[in-house]
Amino acid sequence: MRIIDKRAMADLMTTLWNCWNNRNNYIFRGQEEEAQQIWERASNLNKEFRICNMLKEPLLSNNIVEKKWKKPPKGFIKINFDATVGENRIGYGTIIRDEEGFVLGGGGGFKEFRLSVEEAECMGFEESINVARRLKLKEHVLFETDHVGLFNKLNNLDNDATVIGVRIKECKAAFNFFKST
Repeated sequence: MRIIDKRAMADLMTTLWNCWNNRNNYIFRGQEEEAQQIWERASNLNKEFRICNMLKEPLLSNNIVEKKWKKPPKGFIKINFDATVGENRIGYGTIIRDEEGFVLGGGGGFKEFRLSVEEAECMGFEESINVARRLKLKEHVLFETDHVGLFNKLNNLDNDATVIGVRIKECKAAFNFFKST
């Protein structure tokens, strides 16, 4: 049995992918290409890939960043919230955990309207506060988001007169309900 080298395997995989893509174009779009065109496209993709790999600095970082949830400090509760934006729909969610990582509650939902990412994240923030209030949490609370813009606005609200700034100020005022944030 003969073993295929890495370059030949890459060529084979690219050719197979192009064949599969051509099949999908024929089924869903009614467009079909000649075998020679499929082969040339696969060959060009492989050449371009090899050229990119010869660059001294990779286009994509080799460093894999692993983001893992961390427990809050002793005596604190952590409230994580996030949101996502679709074409005419947003989704948001929150999860509340204690210092051991035990889930105390959470929630989420969808709204059928168009918002910016920042507005959707703000809505997720507002909903996370509402969930914490419904659970009657009075402990020391930490709110966590992955949206840097929202975090920066929260810390620099003094001169922010935008609509989103006002909403974030209202969220910040709700912190008084909890022992700390």
